Amino acid sequence: MNLLKEKYLNMREELPRASAVIIASRPPEQDGTVASVGDERQVLPALVRVGTISLIERLIIRLQTEGVAPIVVITGFKNAKLEKHLAKMNVVNLYNPYWRETSIVDDAIKGLSYIERTCCDCEKIYLATPLIPSVHTTSLKRLLISKSTVTVPVFDGEDGLPIVISKDVVRNLTRSEKGRTLAELVAAAEGTVERVVLDDPGVIPLPLVSEAHKDEDLVSHPEDSMMLPLRVRFKLNLAREKIFFGPGPAVLLRLIDETGSVRMACQRMKLSYSKGWQILNLLEEQLGENVIDRRPGGQEGGSSSLTDTGRELLRRFEQLSVETQQYVNELFEKLFEGFFEE
Repeated sequence: MNLLKEKYLNMREELPRASAVIIASRPPEQDGTVASVGDERQVLPALVRVGTISLIERLIIRLQTEGVAPIVVITGFKNAKLEKHLAKMNVVNLYNPYWRETSIVDDAIKGLSYIERTCCDCEKIYLATPLIPSVHTTSLKRLLISKSTVTVPVFDGEDGLPIVISKDVVRNLTRSEKGRTLAELVAAAEGTVERVVLDDPGVIPLPLVSEAHKDEDLVSHPEDSMMLPLRVRFKLNLAREKIFFGPGPAVLLRLIDETGSVRMACQRMKLSYSKGWQILNLLEEQLGENVIDRRPGGQEGGSSSLTDTGRELLRRFEQLSVETQQYVNELFEKLFEGFFEE
């Protein structure tokens, strides 16, 4: 067995399968209270730009580079703008229409519960906000290998993000008294809590002032020093006579399964209804199996759900994506060793 393959297999045994929940549903908060609720001039932290891309894009890229899947984004305030912004990032957007009345913990539970229901292979869940765009990839790995039920990063004596939660405790966590802050959520979790001291200021959320901004588009953040590491960017597809399945169709299947509607899933992805059906028809044609169970009826087009084949296709493709990314990272580090420093 060659050294690279052996190293890869050891890494697979060490790192559990991880998914992520990013809470991006509300304007900046001050003393636990949302400032300027209903003021459309209020900035959404996820959309704050550092350089040419936003904070949330930077965090998603770091997670995807480590093979984290699925990545769930909880939206609320300015959800349409955020969902459009993330349309090509291959994430699952879950909208919380009650974000004004609920807390950040309610958003967290919404995302954690979704992962617990829909990803049988996921063992750990990163829980974060978009305000940690420069968290180091080694920090993500260090948090993931902890054997504790909940793992919290610490820098300079201060708790940070992302919190890592074992999927096994999510169901009980949703039934407990959870409080209104992420610290209270951690305290409510059953099992052991480990605080891991890291030499990484990127785990401490960026401070954002809670004042209204006139610019309705992305706004610039004064700190422009969060350079992303050099990385491999690839798109994994399945093909027969034609390419028929990839990250985009995988998100479409996930949203159909969540919403029970092809139309609503397409709306969440900012995809036309006709284009959505083109993707699904090509998928079934090339696969030779039905992935959607259609129940026609009414102006809304009835309801739809995934068949067992559809769910199994989604499960295997996501696992293939995770393991491929991990192997490509190892190969990249070998071939580019000494060429760059993060």
